[in-house]
Amino acid sequence: GNIMGTLFVDKLDPQSGTSLEIGSSGDTITIPSGCTITNSGTNGGGFGLSEIATPYAGRMYKGSAQTISNDTFTKLDFASGDTVINKGSIIDLSNSRITVPSGAAGLWIFWAHLRVNNMRANRNMIELYKNGSTLGGGNTADTYEMGYWGNSGQYSSLSGWFLINAAVSDYFEPYFKQNSGSSDTIIQRSFSGWYLGVSS
Repeated sequence: GNIMGTLFVDKLDPQSGTSLEIGSSGDTITIPSGCTITNSGTNGGGFGLSEIATPYAGRMYKGSAQTISNDTFTKLDFASGDTVINKGSIIDLSNSRITVPSGAAGLWIFWAHLRVNNMRANRNMIELYKNGSTLGGGNTADTYEMGYWGNSGQYSSLSGWFLINAAVSDYFEPYFKQNSGSSDTIIQRSFSGWYLGVSS
């Protein structure tokens, strides 16, 4: 039969195996106010806890100069560069892209950065492309732009963050555009991305 009352013990261990269950489906387990739960193990979900423990994060980098044609968006080239981080194998260095793997649809953050190689242009712009096409304007994308840098010898930098709701197999690439009047070069570029979790 059922035994009602208070059980005083210092430790609960499973009778056999390694799993311990408290309560049954439909039960309410109450932890009174003033109690503290100390978790030295792994949070398997529940308890309203959240943490950043992404299974996917990557960063690629290339320091050598890349030629950018005048007034044309050009993909940043990372081939033969460095894969700095590639948790979950999301980076395709030879194609200079990050691809959303199976099971990782949802919110992603991307960051693109570069330095101009002592060039002068009235417009310097970074855009993020998805599946080979620009995200464009409106509320689905951002274009980061910096105007004319006037000081000779000033290797200025330009970067932008993008928060994207992405689908499996979507791939992302950073592009840059300048209008100095002729081809010019950029240096020290990087492209990063990491998975935040499902979108809702």
